[in-house]
Amino acid sequence: MEILLVRHGAASWDTKTDIERTLTEVGETEVSAAAEWLATTDWAPDEIWVSPYKRAGETAAILNRSWQLRLRIKSSLSPDTPLSELETMLSTFRGERLLLVGHNPLLSNAINHWHGSEAQSYWGMQTASMALLTAEVFSQGCATLQWLRHYPNYNHNGC
Repeated sequence: MEILLVRHGAASWDTKTDIERTLTEVGETEVSAAAEWLATTDWAPDEIWVSPYKRAGETAAILNRSWQLRLRIKSSLSPDTPLSELETMLSTFRGERLLLVGHNPLLSNAINHWHGSEAQSYWGMQTASMALLTAEVFSQGCATLQWLRHYPNYNHNGC
């Protein structure tokens, strides 16, 4: 199975709650660049699971323009979700390729946990970063990090 983790684009702080934060123009530009880069590959998800936070939904909508899949809102993609809860949720997925749109620290923690080696500072998911992992089962130390891409140079593999 392949999981593509995508962190939302840069978001505004001009809201009352974290869940309401929306993408800024910079965030939209970052995510659009990620979507354009993905379009040059043959990678396409079977499903897209998205955090309930507004900026994640906006990010997923931009990424989904060419696929037009139904976005599935998952509360287990919030910033501070325990990895055990995320793994339980992933065990319900029956496809081959899954796109998860979420937040830090969850995404950076997931890479480190699943990849199973010492923490690497370059694994930090910046806004609009993407990381592709493969595994039979997503559990501690069981995945391979195929690539890690950051805005503005998605052609550079950061892993």
